[in-house]
Amino acid sequence: MKFLGELDEASLGRTQRCNRRLTDPNRLQAIRDTGLMDTPQEEAFDRLARLAAQLLNVPLTIMSLVDAERQFFKADFGLPSPFRETRTLPIDASLCRYTLEAEPIISSNAPADPFLKLHPSTGPWGIVALIVLPLINPDGHVLGTFCCIQPTVREWTAQDHLVMRELTASIMTEINLREQVRKLKAEQNLRDTFVAALTHDLRTPLTASKLGVQLLGRRHADLPSVQTSVARVTASLDRAERLIQNLLDASRIQAGKHVALEVRECELQAVVAQTLDELSSVYPARFILKAEGEFTMHADPLGLRRIVENLASNAAKYGAPGTPIEVRLDRNGNEVVLQVRNQGLPIAADELSTIFEPFHRTRSAAESAQKGWGLGLSLVRGLAEAHGGRATVTSCAEEGTCFTIALPLNAASQERLSV
Repeated sequence: MKFLGELDEASLGRTQRCNRRLTDPNRLQAIRDTGLMDTPQEEAFDRLARLAAQLLNVPLTIMSLVDAERQFFKADFGLPSPFRETRTLPIDASLCRYTLEAEPIISSNAPADPFLKLHPSTGPWGIVALIVLPLINPDGHVLGTFCCIQPTVREWTAQDHLVMRELTASIMTEINLREQVRKLKAEQNLRDTFVAALTHDLRTPLTASKLGVQLLGRRHADLPSVQTSVARVTASLDRAERLIQNLLDASRIQAGKHVALEVRECELQAVVAQTLDELSSVYPARFILKAEGEFTMHADPLGLRRIVENLASNAAKYGAPGTPIEVRLDRNGNEVVLQVRNQGLPIAADELSTIFEPFHRTRSAAESAQKGWGLGLSLVRGLAEAHGGRATVTSCAEEGTCFTIALPLNAASQERLSV
């Protein structure tokens, strides 16, 4: 752009350096990534512009983004017409473009400043005293500016500078938080796509293998050794399918979604007893079931089984070897309460609040010989909440570790969860 006179060496050097930054593709991409260009005014930013005007007692404050072609006014207090309506300024008329080297523009008397007095927008805008601070992202790119302007001479105080720096930092905090949310959503979408593709590709050969094994079993129904092998392979394939389902459900839970349920009438005690009976082939003489009365409920039987299976197997793996594991069923009004208690080293107090998080393993579990993905307990909580219930845990050396699952008798009434 043309200045209204010849710049001194320092000012000329500044304009040249900033002009090179103006078209930096990485800087321009950083501006696009904010998603703020050409968007309506937002209270989150306008509030900071108003606050700056009130604290500094100035008639005009502006938050701008500066790309290669224009300066866009995202937020303001006191912006005059026609800029209040157009919210843009051609780049050749922009003063803020000369902060692109991350240097502020501060003056108490612009008409007397050797650089500012020659800028063609100073006079028409009535700019006399001003503070223009660059908005710098974590990668060091200048996205735009936050500025305050006064049409009279003013000596800015240290407090004025502090207010502008703090409010500029608040603007960048808002922008950076939005950027992090955007990245998290993109990562979540990528993860969901990956998990869906992976599980689909895994299920296809598993299904084919299972059909092949079943066919082999039917052809050799009279050979016990074949039937034993078929049963073993089928059990392994079933376990692989459950792992795939666990991965899918864990991904849904981490995305803030509920696990899908197939609700029907079932008897919780029967589900628990059958599950513990099957686990007893792996962990013999460990489980003690205590339950009296009927526990008929509307719930997802498979979901209930997965809750019991995860809690009971964890208790067997991480509890003190050879000690009994108590599984207890109780009624509490319109709820059923399932408790699984084991003895052994307690869970550290600082880990109790995060133990149900996906892919989380306690330090003791990670250091043990037991392998795992850290999905089991997150699935337990996800399944409990999908039923409209809740999952909690207590752990101490005296009473052991107890996981408690409280479920409504009628999960079907939780319409928002039964999907």
